[in-house]
Amino acid sequence: MEQNEWIVINYTLPREPSRIRVSIWRKLKKIGSVNIQQSMWILPNTDKNYDLLNEIKDDVLQNSGEAFVMKSSVDENSKKIIVERFNMARDEEYNELLEKCDDFFQEIDKEIARENFTFAEIEENEEELNKLKEWFEKILSRDFFEAALREKSKTMLLKCADIFEGFCNKVYEHNDSK
Repeated sequence: MEQNEWIVINYTLPREPSRIRVSIWRKLKKIGSVNIQQSMWILPNTDKNYDLLNEIKDDVLQNSGEAFVMKSSVDENSKKIIVERFNMARDEEYNELLEKCDDFFQEIDKEIARENFTFAEIEENEEELNKLKEWFEKILSRDFFEAALREKSKTMLLKCADIFEGFCNKVYEHNDSK
């Protein structure tokens, strides 16, 4: 995404109850915004992002806080820093996904080594694979600037699917031979 128009939210909330502060923080993280200063978060300028930050602003106001949503542009150096922060945040998420992909590979290897070729294992591992795919889609939806680990994550998910398919074939072969 090549752009230099941003939506910024700046807010303050009372110290207590802390659950409200955590809730706002989680919502901001979930939509993919990054923190650029204390209680100042930024997203690329789109109608959807503008609406999302205004929803969060409403939450802040309903909880005795103050919030401002602003449209902004920045100089090229600041833009570079902001894009780097977005990519760092997404790469952290992709890294966690890659770790879970490794866990998936180990689980399949363990079941093959144990010759645990049951349909229950297919269901269990299919569920895990679907969770990985859903997680990837969530990260992808907030990867506005194509973070470095995006393609590696996509490739690892494809590898997970291939390994799962191979495992399924072993289960079917094993059960057909009975």
